[in-house]
Amino acid sequence: MRCICPYCSKATRQVKNLSGPNFCPYCHGLFNIRPQEKVPPWILGVLVVLAGNLQIMV
Repeated sequence: MRCICPYCSKATRQVKNLSGPNFCPYCHGLFNIRPQEKVPPWILGVLVVLAGNLQIMV
């Protein structure tokens, strides 16, 4: 998994540790990975409607 260290902002590739903190090989800091939030379905619906309106206008 690719994650970004919150201290040095460098991207690292490592296995996601769900039971504890992850280790950054650059700054040697420990950090927890926040769970990724999913896009709400209503936002996708709005994007579909806007794309449809754009196709109709052109």
